[in-house]
Amino acid sequence: MLRDVFLFFFLSVAAWSQTGNGTVRGAIRDATGGIVPNAKVSLVAQNTNVRRETVSSSVGIYYFGELQPGPYELTVELAGFKKWVGTLVLEVGQTAVVDPSLEVGSLESTVQVTGAAPVITMEGMQVADVKDELRIRQLPLNGRSVSNLFNLTPGVEGGGAPRTNGLKVGSTEMLVDGVSIVDRFGGGISRVQPGLDTVQEFRIETNGSSARYSRPATVTLVTKSGTNQFHGAAFETFRNNASGLRARARQDGSTSAKLIRNEFGLSGGGPVLIPKLYNGRDRTFWFLAYEGMRQRQNAFDEDYVPTPEMFAGNFSNILDNNNVRTHIFDPVTTNAQGLRTPFPGDIIPQSRISAFYGVMKSVTHTPTSSANPFQAPNLDVFYPNRNNYDTLSTKIDHRFSDSDSISGRFTRGRTTSALFGGRFGSPADGLTNGFGTGRGDSRVYNISLTENHIFSPNFLNELLLAVNRNPNGQGTLADLTDWSGKLGLPNPFGVQGWPTISAGNFPGNNWDSDNRKDQNLTSYVIEDNVTRIIGHHTLIFGGNIRREYNNVREMQQAQGSHDFAEAWTSQYDPDGDQAVSFTGVGLASMALGLPTFLSNQFNRGYFYFQQTEGGLYFQDSWKVTPRLTLEAGVRWEKWTPYKEKYNRLVNMDIRNFANRFQVVSPGSTTLESIPGIPPSVLTSWAGRGLTWTTANQAGLPANLIPAQNTDFGPRLGAAYRLNDKTSLRAGYGEYFWTLPLSQILQTSRTNPPLNLRYTNPLGNLDGTSSFAVRTAPLPSYYVGQARVDINGVIIIPPSAQSAIPWDFTNWNDSRAKEWNVSIERELMKDTSVRVSYIGDRGSNLEQRVGLNNREAQYNYVTRTRLAPPGNLDLTRVNSNWNWGNGVVAKVGYSNTHSAQVQFQRRYSNGLAFQWFYTFTRSMSTTDAGASTSGNGAINDTNGAAQAPENIQLLGAPNLSFDQRLRLTYYNSTQVPPHRIRFNAIYDLPFGKGKYLGRNASRGLDAVIGGWQVAAIGDWRSGNWLSVAASEYLFGNPALSPDQRLTLTLNGRPQRLYFAGDFDPTRATNVDAAKLQALVPVDRGARKMHPVGAAFDNRIPLPLASGAVRLTSITDTVSWNSRAFFLGPRAWNTDVSFFKNFLLTERMKLRFTADFFNFFNHPNDANPNSTTGLQDLSLQTNEPRIVQFSLRFQW
Repeated sequence: MLRDVFLFFFLSVAAWSQTGNGTVRGAIRDATGGIVPNAKVSLVAQNTNVRRETVSSSVGIYYFGELQPGPYELTVELAGFKKWVGTLVLEVGQTAVVDPSLEVGSLESTVQVTGAAPVITMEGMQVADVKDELRIRQLPLNGRSVSNLFNLTPGVEGGGAPRTNGLKVGSTEMLVDGVSIVDRFGGGISRVQPGLDTVQEFRIETNGSSARYSRPATVTLVTKSGTNQFHGAAFETFRNNASGLRARARQDGSTSAKLIRNEFGLSGGGPVLIPKLYNGRDRTFWFLAYEGMRQRQNAFDEDYVPTPEMFAGNFSNILDNNNVRTHIFDPVTTNAQGLRTPFPGDIIPQSRISAFYGVMKSVTHTPTSSANPFQAPNLDVFYPNRNNYDTLSTKIDHRFSDSDSISGRFTRGRTTSALFGGRFGSPADGLTNGFGTGRGDSRVYNISLTENHIFSPNFLNELLLAVNRNPNGQGTLADLTDWSGKLGLPNPFGVQGWPTISAGNFPGNNWDSDNRKDQNLTSYVIEDNVTRIIGHHTLIFGGNIRREYNNVREMQQAQGSHDFAEAWTSQYDPDGDQAVSFTGVGLASMALGLPTFLSNQFNRGYFYFQQTEGGLYFQDSWKVTPRLTLEAGVRWEKWTPYKEKYNRLVNMDIRNFANRFQVVSPGSTTLESIPGIPPSVLTSWAGRGLTWTTANQAGLPANLIPAQNTDFGPRLGAAYRLNDKTSLRAGYGEYFWTLPLSQILQTSRTNPPLNLRYTNPLGNLDGTSSFAVRTAPLPSYYVGQARVDINGVIIIPPSAQSAIPWDFTNWNDSRAKEWNVSIERELMKDTSVRVSYIGDRGSNLEQRVGLNNREAQYNYVTRTRLAPPGNLDLTRVNSNWNWGNGVVAKVGYSNTHSAQVQFQRRYSNGLAFQWFYTFTRSMSTTDAGASTSGNGAINDTNGAAQAPENIQLLGAPNLSFDQRLRLTYYNSTQVPPHRIRFNAIYDLPFGKGKYLGRNASRGLDAVIGGWQVAAIGDWRSGNWLSVAASEYLFGNPALSPDQRLTLTLNGRPQRLYFAGDFDPTRATNVDAAKLQALVPVDRGARKMHPVGAAFDNRIPLPLASGAVRLTSITDTVSWNSRAFFLGPRAWNTDVSFFKNFLLTERMKLRFTADFFNFFNHPNDANPNSTTGLQDLSLQTNEPRIVQFSLRFQW
């Protein structure tokens, strides 16, 4: 342990700001309201007996800064006045305003004030929420992750990947003792969270933070410290379904799913005492805590898998939800016109079924229901899921003198996981090393050192040094198995692991696996904060430097990524040069062993990303009058552009791309000089016609994206004390943040020529999309004989090459403008109400923008009266480039308006509670999660839609870019408009000295006394939903609750949530007349359905030749509204019961029974976006789970 501490200390010095220390300040007045200068003011920390002293200024103001949270005693003394003594509990990051009022008299007389700090916030511009140790320790927490409590703050959604007041994931900073624990790859909290028993308190500022804070929202966690008393705790929690502690969920069937979970820990602290050598009371303190968790459970997986008949070659039952049948055709019968003979009865003879298909059958889970997988899921299964967690923290606090103290902490943690199925696929029973599995191993090493120095009572300094290192790896349990060899698929690099395999139009996850990823994320920071008191002004200023070294490797299907699309078994339409609708099945192509695309990716190994962040700030808090305080500040932020150690990044010059097939490397670095690129790769790309230049030659920024030097964020606020129980506060601020590393990696890793996907595009060998539809396969096209060539210089196909450029012309750091107005009122002792209006505008958000896309077929045909070319890439401005995933631009924006009402009571007389309601209207052009690529298509409905080009709009209107970007602006699908949450802790009034059993004997009191109850409740409206992009709206399909019929379809109970698109005659257990009035049998009369006579989204367009071509419109922007109706509501209540046993004066034992989902209420799943049906055999939340725990404290 000591070796790790010294190793990490000497390897690094850095961290982040805002350690969570608080402030006690105020103005001293006499009974007439006059100021009282030169009064002696002392503040004593009651846990450590550390004393701070000052003298009130000439205007009666005193100030104590950089204080650790905890209980304090404040004393004011001045000759001629009675001594004033008040007690208060300082919360994390709090500015406690205490204004003593001195009474005339002698110092021998004392005025005692309990709870001197007001229950409402009297100063500051921020909207914040604090969770103290009592709530952290006693609220029912389903899993000891502190991030599970973040949602108990108004405006926060998403827990450890928070969206605060509608802003994107990645915009919230999360700190432990000032050290950032944000996962820089994804923007959420680190995969290894702090142990819950190490957290003393945490504070979340959701809006209006001062210039000391860099982000729009900040979570500040403070770890516990030792005190003058030796104290500690040991605990164990237990849950096990075999003991009846887990109820059955809807999908469990007759037996509750396996769940065994144990959490355990030990912590302690006190003064450093070395007998006869050192007595650290009042001076040196230690704290140590260990926590662990072991969980073994079965995780539910719902999926679509082929039936035994389909694996036997029988495809006679390929029916969609409207009972439209798809037929298959024999590719070896293809004639000179490209026409084929159908397989009799849509059945492939056994002699034609490939051995590869037999292996796929052996590794795939068999169905658990008779449902047709082309109509509904037919697999409900549970897979083992194993998780381990361990963390160890130690902290030392030392006071050198009354003016100098230091605090150091070291944390080491690790979490491991193994999932045996259900992640991108459903492997067969007993297959533990195949597709659909997952594994993870994450570690964290976190060290911080904070020094607080008091130069004078009005001049204070805080210096913070720390480091955070997070090595982690993810992948699958197949990573050590040569599956390509077992399957007979190409594996020219000899890489182990499961290759990605898809089957065209077969629904579900198919046979996929997660990419193997390894990361070493390291950050160093130095920060200094200075406080200076001058008259009525409290000035805070400082700065920070943060240096990041983030090494990331992602193995991108070097073992293979292969497609078996339906083209080989489709029928050819010569007029349209395309497949006939409702012909061809990807599974049938797989059964024949005919892939349409084979590929293996050349990988470069680790990227070594580097970035530096710096900031300077100044904040002035001006006490204008006893009632009015004004806040004014400014913060300058600077992020250097991401840099790769060896300059292994390329971009494209989007200003002049029409006639250039060219990439640009950083600075003056030539591609030939970049290490790790085989010369044959560059020669192969040169043969394809790719050229390259440098940024300096092309006139691009040296780092491919420009540096930003003008990120100045003003902060303005005011607080007015209407009276002693009411305050009115408001604030405005501008904040900046950089995009998560994933957004750089996921865009840069596939750009040529740094990465090369070696391919065998069997489906379009001649460059046309119809090749496999109208061509008879050769023997070399089949699995076992088809190859992917990587030897020497290869021929890269003429099709457009995939890449994702960065729009350096529109590149700025993400920005948020925030404002708030709050009024707070103390209703009674320790109880308050707050009403707030909060606004957030995000701008410069990462946004995918369409450029160089294919012209929509409808637009091409109507413009030229010709059928589109067989090579559809010829309809691009530049046929060499495929930027179909969009250009990454910083042009996205969001707007959020929120109203919040909160009632809160600090723990007093055995009761603490918080209740709040939030109304939120959040709209955005880019709503994807921070760790997702956000590369949605133009008709994406999950918040990642790409801003389209005019040629992708029906009729190709001449819209401006702003108008086209506006097409992606709609309600956030991640933020519900209505939310109610509450939490409470209550000491039951039973036992000696209580309301009931006031005079109980010791024996009776041991039975009826010491009981507590705690609860967390949550209710939300549904999230905003859309219908499927393949459906077109011809009315509003939304239904009122009394119109939502229940029925049975595909063997499952269903509810018609909205009037969708399916054959209503297939439903049973429902009033057919009522159902068909909502979903008519006549498909054309429904509120939503595909267009075209065959309902295949193809419409007839005349050609110059006189022929009529059925032309798809799915490559145009749909006219549908998006995110326009609300999904199902959800609610949950967790309850804990405690029994406390007082063993001795200092030893306690607590027994707890936690009931998660106390009422065992199932929350319904969202409806299917095509049929509008909710599957009532599923629930989205856990059933009731009971957990027992025992905690010993001393």
